[in-house]
Amino acid sequence: MKLFAKYNRINLAATIIVFLLAAIAFYFSLQYVLINQLDDSLETEQAEIEKYVAEHQKLPEVFAIKDQQIVFTATTSNNIVKKHFKSIALVDSIEKNKEFFRQLTFTIQVQNNFYTAQVSKSLEGTDDIIQSVVIITFLTILLILLVSYFINRVVLQKLWKPFYTTLHAVNNFEISKQKQITFQSNNIEEFSSLNKTLEKVINKAQQDFTSLKHFTENASHELQTPLAIIRTKLDLLIQNENLSQQQTEAIQSANNALQRLANLNKSLLLLTKIENNQYEQKININLKAIIQTKLIQLNELIQNKNIQVGVNLEEVNINMNNDLVEILLNNLLINAIKYNTQGGKIIINLTSTQLQIANTAQTSLDTTKVFTRFYKVEQSTQSNGLGLSIAKQICDTAGYPLSYSFNNNFHYFTVTF
Repeated sequence: MKLFAKYNRINLAATIIVFLLAAIAFYFSLQYVLINQLDDSLETEQAEIEKYVAEHQKLPEVFAIKDQQIVFTATTSNNIVKKHFKSIALVDSIEKNKEFFRQLTFTIQVQNNFYTAQVSKSLEGTDDIIQSVVIITFLTILLILLVSYFINRVVLQKLWKPFYTTLHAVNNFEISKQKQITFQSNNIEEFSSLNKTLEKVINKAQQDFTSLKHFTENASHELQTPLAIIRTKLDLLIQNENLSQQQTEAIQSANNALQRLANLNKSLLLLTKIENNQYEQKININLKAIIQTKLIQLNELIQNKNIQVGVNLEEVNINMNNDLVEILLNNLLINAIKYNTQGGKIIINLTSTQLQIANTAQTSLDTTKVFTRFYKVEQSTQSNGLGLSIAKQICDTAGYPLSYSFNNNFHYFTVTF
């Protein structure tokens, strides 16, 4: 969820809660005020009745008036009621509809007689006022919420635009490309500070990456000559007939270790060349023909492990560097052979959308590390752990995603076109 969306939700929820509580409080406050005003009006009626009785020594004549009722009921001095207010449902004397009234009940004495007086006034007008005010209040709240939401959305999007511009620039930045990153200037202090910090960190990382890449390239290149000299010397030593069995084995072990070192050096040089885009030349390649050729070349390795190969190849042409295609297929096929089980299977499917190479296996590889440099399932001395990393680098350079999955005791490596 985006930050401004989360902020909008929190702000909107808080605003709604505050306004609802305020509306409820306003409703009860307004009701209280209007009821009090109605009670004051009823007390005024009581005062007028008492004044009339005092002057004329009789009860006033009762007329049918809309929204008001006055009822006198004879009582005794023993049944005098205490003055009190209450809301009650009564039938309107004119419209004959049942309505809610506010009623004041008190006792009045006329000469030697006692009467219970009930003065009632309709709450319909009060309810109409409250209803109208509540409707207006809720419409106002709704309008405020809508305006607040759209204002926040527009304002926040504008305020956060520099951040998303920076984020887009960082997402599109590739440290391997010799291109300096730049950010758009803005008038927001926090984002300007963020941009300056990112520029400093990224430029430093790019310098370190370039230095490391040059070191790797130079070191790998410089190692080739001494490696070749050492191999020549070892070949000469191993041809000496005066060597003992123990000395011969020691020299052979050293020669094997040297071969692995030479392969590692070759792989690192290859990765450096790929990263430096030294394989820019691309041609139209018939992938089916190359796969068939590779299977013929690797047939001896396949037969040594008694591997069954299932092939389903369509005619597919891709635009790619020929050397990189050769290296990619070599790595994927040799990997499928080397890490296959004795008497296992290799299944190769080539369609217009993908190349999939599968081989039998006992356990899954770590999907988070499978294409990481120097990753090995077993600490085997026969592998430098760069084969799949090189394959991934080639696919990334060509723009063809390489993915791995494990299903039903099969490793699946898929190149999507």
